[in-house]
Amino acid sequence: MKVAPDKTCMQFSIRRSKLPSSETHPEESMYKRLGVSAWLNHLNELGQVEEEYKLRKAIFFGGIDVSIRGEVWPFLLRYYSHESTSEEREALRLQKRKEYSEIQQKRLSMTPEEHRAFWRNVQFTVDKDVVRTDRNNQFFRGEDNPNVESMRRILLNYAVYNPAVGYSQGMSDLVAPILAEVLDESDTFWCFVGLMQNTIFVSSPRDEDMEKQLLYLRELLRLTHVRFYQHLVSLGEDGLQMLFCHRWLLLCFKREFPEAEALRIWEACWAHYQEADV
Repeated sequence: MKVAPDKTCMQFSIRRSKLPSSETHPEESMYKRLGVSAWLNHLNELGQVEEEYKLRKAIFFGGIDVSIRGEVWPFLLRYYSHESTSEEREALRLQKRKEYSEIQQKRLSMTPEEHRAFWRNVQFTVDKDVVRTDRNNQFFRGEDNPNVESMRRILLNYAVYNPAVGYSQGMSDLVAPILAEVLDESDTFWCFVGLMQNTIFVSSPRDEDMEKQLLYLRELLRLTHVRFYQHLVSLGEDGLQMLFCHRWLLLCFKREFPEAEALRIWEACWAHYQEADV
């Protein structure tokens, strides 16, 4: 750390650690980022994904080129099945667009009393969050940006679709990157549904789910960083609550890394490589 000459500010120098080869996966450098040609090679003449395991492995190690994220992410988020044909996916999109419209209509058709309760429990927080989510991203930048309104509708409609979860602060941070890549509002909504239902990487806002994730993290620390784990134990209950990492879990490390790296982490987790049940 260096103090500026005029002492009006402090400058921090951050060094990125580089793991020695002995600590990296032996296949770490064998896979390039999944590009257009490699992706097309995984599709047969009907548009079905072939060699799914190899595809997930390639994504886990190499990530996905930005140009095709919008096409590949719906598969990773279980909106599309790998066995589906191009025609079946188009039919699904039409069906899901109709379902999404019905969900929105249900929200818009609330009685005055229902709407007051919804505004108090959901909409008030959503309205505050969306206007400050990813505003540095060109996709959401500027006043009266229609993409911000799309994000707002997705979150409000999700609260109607899944009232047991509703909306909690931080969910806008999960929706925004998906919308910016997938672009279509209805498709993004169903991708977000898949994210909340099918990935172990996102912890829903419920306390029991967060505690389950913290349990996994404590066990990992106990096995891999014994001294740090023992330090947390020595601090008592406060140390083991690990309040410092709650945001990591709720926002999937989105605010702890530059966006490009955070989304790369998301893709690796969504690939579910080397998991028994995918």
